[in-house]
Parts: sequence; structure tokens; C-alpha cells
Amino acid sequence: MRGVSAELAQNDKVTKPVAAYAPEDAALLCGIGRLVCAWTMLEQSLEARLAELRETMGDVRTVGARTRPTMTKLMTELRTTVAMRDRRNAAGLTEIAEVERDLQRIDRFRTLIIGGFQQPSPEGFLCRDLRNNAQYVSLEHLDNEIAALEQVAQRLLTI
Repeated sequence: MRGVSAELAQNDKVTKPVAAYAPEDAALLCGIGRLVCAWTMLEQSLEARLAELRETMGDVRTVGARTRPTMTKLMTELRTTVAMRDRRNAAGLTEIAEVERDLQRIDRFRTLIIGGFQQPSPEGFLCRDLRNNAQYVSLEHLDNEIAALEQVAQRLLTI
């Protein structure tokens, strides 16, 4: 039984449906799915945490009820809320700045994976970045970024 990874490695022009991926590609599909889910869960958790902070401060309005806010908008609101809450203590803002740097790095990686996925490759996959450069991403690197995202989420939600 020969997997799609081997076929694609031999011929870059082969197009297969996702259903045709071989069992050895399950870790790849699962890893990409975990990355997408972890990011979405972070956004939803952050949005809930902001609602909780607003309510604690006496503000019960819903910001951006019509459209789902982006991570940038959520981080801006978190920064503003924490600044109002902790006027004399900048520790929260310092932590937010550190977390935001990590988030930006993870978001660039997430964008590379989602927007640039090309094909499975042994023990990983190939992507194309915004400059159309081929990049190999190992499954181990993918797992490390997911773990980093989960750590960032924990740090954010404790601010």
C-alpha cells in the first residue's frame, strides 16, 4: 500500500482529494486540525474573558456583536481593559505585550500552514510562504507550535 505522501513527493502535479490521503497522513491532518481548533478556542476564550472583565467593571455592553472580532481587536480591548483595571500596576500590560509577541509568531506560522499548505512530505509537509518560497514543516514543529499556542492561551486567560 503506497500513501499519497509518496505519490505527491514523486509528482508535484498530482491532485488528490483529501479523502484519498493514506493512513500515514492521519497525523498530518490531525495536527493541522488541532492547530486550527486551538486558535479558534483561544479566540472564543479570550472573547468570553473580556466579557467577564467588562461585567466586573460594571460594563455589560457587547462589543462587536454583529461581526466576530479579530485577534487584533480582542488584544486591543484586553490591553485597554487591563489598563483601566490596573491603573497603578503595569505588570498586566507587560504580560500582554509578551504574550502578544508570541501570538504574532504563532499567527504567522498558522497563516503559513493554512494559506500555504502544498503537499505531505515524509514526517511533515511542504508549504509556500507569502514570497512563494517552499518551506518544509515537520510534524514535531507543528506539535511544538500547538503546545506554545496552548501555553499562550493559559497565560492570556490568567491576566
